[in-house]
Amino acid sequence: MQNLNFKIYFKPSLWLTIFTIPSFIILLVLGTWQVQRLGWKSDLISEYNNNFEKQPVTIDEVLKDSLNYKFRKVLVKGEFDNDKEIKLIGKTYEGNAGYHIITPFFLENNKIIYINRGWVPKKYIKKESRGFSLISGETEIIGLIRMPQKKGYFVPENEPDNGFWFTIKPNEFNKHLDISAEYSFYIDELTLDEKLKIPMPANGTIRVPNNHLQYAITWYSLAIGLIFVYFAWHRQNGFLKIN
Repeated sequence: MQNLNFKIYFKPSLWLTIFTIPSFIILLVLGTWQVQRLGWKSDLISEYNNNFEKQPVTIDEVLKDSLNYKFRKVLVKGEFDNDKEIKLIGKTYEGNAGYHIITPFFLENNKIIYINRGWVPKKYIKKESRGFSLISGETEIIGLIRMPQKKGYFVPENEPDNGFWFTIKPNEFNKHLDISAEYSFYIDELTLDEKLKIPMPANGTIRVPNNHLQYAITWYSLAIGLIFVYFAWHRQNGFLKIN
């Protein structure tokens, strides 16, 4: 009968161990954090999909608790103030460069809300070039409730004095336009004029990157790889022997 007894000799390298143990813990923490982010992001996407399928609500319902109505469709009535539009830089549609047009909208209650009317190509950046698309008088709009945007790490700050707008921030719009839009949220217009198609409104798709599973696998794989290298080094240099 084969003897399965074996002896292990292991003398850890002090400096390599001091480096490896905290590095291993950090990699595990990063992997676990990504797993938690995965759960949060999945819940966010599920919340959006569920809310988008619901029927539009009225603006009065939204005003009771706007946070509970994010990503919900809303029906508003009022008039656009086309003389005070904001042009958001760096927006694309099907690979074409252009702008998003943000326009103040006077509601029936005489309060103001900002509406992202959608995308226009560069050739229509001047309002005069798309007079056909400017809605005058009272109108009805169906849109999507959106919370103010957080500036991305690589996104420049808004430069109102130079007309450079990169992020939707109603408070900054108010100061620049000298108006008082009281609501902290804004609306992405969903209504499409089949004849004009300018501006091109949102299609209801919110692109929420969800790569946290890949990130978690990466961090955990690095942790496993680190342990493998740690013991392989010890064995190669005679600090680990299995007889």
